[in-house]
Amino acid sequence: MKPLYGYIAGANLGHWISQYGKQGAEHWDSYITESDIERMAGWGLDHVRVPVDYFIFEHDDAPGVYDESGLKYIDNVLGWCKKHGLNMILDLHHAPGFFFGNGAKNDLFTSRASQERFINIWRFFAKRYDAEGDNLIFELLNELVWSSAEPWNQLWQEAVAEIHKLSPHRRIIVGGNNYNSVNELKNLVVSDDERIIYTFHFYEPFIFTHQRAGWMEHTRNYTKPVSFPFDPKEHIAYFGELPADYKSRDIIGREYLAHFMHPVFDFVEKTGKTIYCGEYGVIANADNESAARWLSNMADLMLSHGIGHAVWSYRGFSAITSPDNRSFDKAMVDAISRK
Repeated sequence: MKPLYGYIAGANLGHWISQYGKQGAEHWDSYITESDIERMAGWGLDHVRVPVDYFIFEHDDAPGVYDESGLKYIDNVLGWCKKHGLNMILDLHHAPGFFFGNGAKNDLFTSRASQERFINIWRFFAKRYDAEGDNLIFELLNELVWSSAEPWNQLWQEAVAEIHKLSPHRRIIVGGNNYNSVNELKNLVVSDDERIIYTFHFYEPFIFTHQRAGWMEHTRNYTKPVSFPFDPKEHIAYFGELPADYKSRDIIGREYLAHFMHPVFDFVEKTGKTIYCGEYGVIANADNESAARWLSNMADLMLSHGIGHAVWSYRGFSAITSPDNRSFDKAMVDAISRK
């Protein structure tokens, strides 16, 4: 496997220009600034993943018209990264016709008009950022959720071909179905193109990483704190009955993480392709010591297999930084910044 040099230890800039609710320019101007990029470089990170929602720069009533007032945020963070020695992944988090939380509203794989808008956005970015080198990677779509991977396999290859007509050197990240599940890597088309990088997201065990998450009923209703490592039998009320992977385990800890990562290792062994973990992390509801242990275990596993990774998230989801962004948790930072 070829490690993704320059993209080994990173952080997502989540909830800035993606998934920002009803907030607008005041939020975009202040939530992430150059000082944040400088801070992350000081931690020893080597890259950031920048999730972007398309409607920050393209409006549904004017498809194909790209608004500089929104694009400036992408330009700004790219400039800050270059100034402070970080690389950057541009991730289309919410695309025309697709967002992982929209369910039946999504039409990216049933509407050619949405597909053309999607491809045109990437044509636009290919031209706009053609002068950038390996300091910038494109990630075509965040967390596919669809009935099968086949429509996506067709669309991503078409988008890649169009990007490479305009920017032949550009490296591109592609993920699988079911929220970039490790178990869906096997259903992705494997390209001979060395510029294609494959990605997965990792939040196992979910009972720990998303404990008491308010946006899902099963996590919202289970209020007992979960540490890491933990005895699954102590949380039988959450499961009803223990999942098959848990029944033979007294403790869910590092060994379980390695077990769950096996589809990633198998994919690399069979294909020899470069693979990258675009998201992994622990919700701030977890105790900080447990979160730091989980992050450290994950870093050990990924570094030992040459897998670059970006934690979710620098702000908002985890307790890596405080809600007011004035302080940070050193143990977590030490875990996510190891290379």
